[in-house]
Amino acid sequence: MEHVGIFASIYGSRGVAELLKMFSSHNYSPTFYIVAKQNNPMLRRLVKVTGGVLRVDRSLKLSTHIDLLEKYHGEIDLAICPHEKIVIAGLRDAIEERGWNIPCTFPRKIFAIERSKILQRRLFPEDYNPRWKAFHPSKYSSRGELLEDVKRWVEMLGGAGNVVFKPDSPAAGKGVAVGGEHFHTLNELIEGYISSFNQPFIIEERVEAEESSCQIWFDGSIGHLNFLRYPEIRDYKRAFEGDLGPNTGGMGCYMDSKPILPFMFEEDWSSGYELASKLIRNMQSWAEENDLNPEGMYPCMYYLAMAHPHRVFEGNIGRPGDPEDIPPLLTMKNDLIDFYFGLVEGNPPNLNFEEKASVLIYVVPPTYGGRMSGKFNIKLNFEGLWILDQNNPVYLPGDIELSDGAVYVKTSRSVAVVGLGESIEDARRLALRGVELVEDSAEPKGYLWHRGDIASKEHIEKSVDHRRRLA
Repeated sequence: MEHVGIFASIYGSRGVAELLKMFSSHNYSPTFYIVAKQNNPMLRRLVKVTGGVLRVDRSLKLSTHIDLLEKYHGEIDLAICPHEKIVIAGLRDAIEERGWNIPCTFPRKIFAIERSKILQRRLFPEDYNPRWKAFHPSKYSSRGELLEDVKRWVEMLGGAGNVVFKPDSPAAGKGVAVGGEHFHTLNELIEGYISSFNQPFIIEERVEAEESSCQIWFDGSIGHLNFLRYPEIRDYKRAFEGDLGPNTGGMGCYMDSKPILPFMFEEDWSSGYELASKLIRNMQSWAEENDLNPEGMYPCMYYLAMAHPHRVFEGNIGRPGDPEDIPPLLTMKNDLIDFYFGLVEGNPPNLNFEEKASVLIYVVPPTYGGRMSGKFNIKLNFEGLWILDQNNPVYLPGDIELSDGAVYVKTSRSVAVVGLGESIEDARRLALRGVELVEDSAEPKGYLWHRGDIASKEHIEKSVDHRRRLA
């Protein structure tokens, strides 16, 4: 097998899934050079068996990445970054400015539009946007003037229950507040989210819709989008069952054995291509207007949170979703390293996937999603973390830490447990079995938890009925 050096910036289970998929290559023998937020035991294993290097930086500073690349760039053939922070910080810019011959699967920072919700809305095609307005607190002469403008806009949209508040800057999916759920009156919106908030933000019309995650790779050719798309994913953002509680980074997701989800119409699937094509053209025009080199746009992943029918909640240009990246990776027939090399060369192969359903459920610590408060010292004693077998649950360690020979749970999502099956129900049954094993392995027991209705028959039926009513 051909030896290759892979540089990766890793944060959580999504990055672990990417590396494990590449490690399973039948065509390449990878060595991994990793900067990671956690001293993740799976990453330690991967660098040990591949002769690689792991640097742990809990802040994921750009300088840490540059230091590692400075030492090893001559041995590295490809750079990946499955999370947004270091893409926005300008990792690709730094690599290209230094003349290092390392192709990247993510864009230059100017094209990472996840950095700004306002820029996203300006670049999305207007027919996919709800009514929205950007607010820049520093441009108002007084706080009172800002709040009066907010009041007028909220009233124009029908009141506090019909709006959504979004900070302009990224908040890992957790900064959004929805009217009628997180606040109920104009005063609650102002006091809870705006009165002491000094950064730009959006207030947009709340859209009644069914959500899915559309993920499409872009290699520079819009004509290639039709064979570079992942199967559609349904993500669960809210912390608690029944879609209640605060937004999180994602409590889990599911994918069907065919490309579309049970509640989707064919037009919903087609709208993903239309939205991606229009957005790419808008970005190309924006690049030309601002004298930007459009080659910095690609290759990259277009991750689009679709709101069916015919709207978009948000878009992350540059990296796949978490957890939405994981089910397609586990069912992908392609050699991932082969695919990435084709992608950066502008000649990627067609993506092909096994006809398997997938359900992913995150096991999380007690404080995640605001379920409990306090400090906890929880140890995981679970050998299953090292088992990769599609007939059993797949375990992908996330925000856990190897310390003095033991594995400890940190503050974010601990372990992604994935079940694969002929149907969503089969996959869910397998995932729940794995979740129980992980939670039972904790010391002390009874604190790790999960959202119990992910991919449940009742939740899917509710989505199907809701989408039909919206038709």
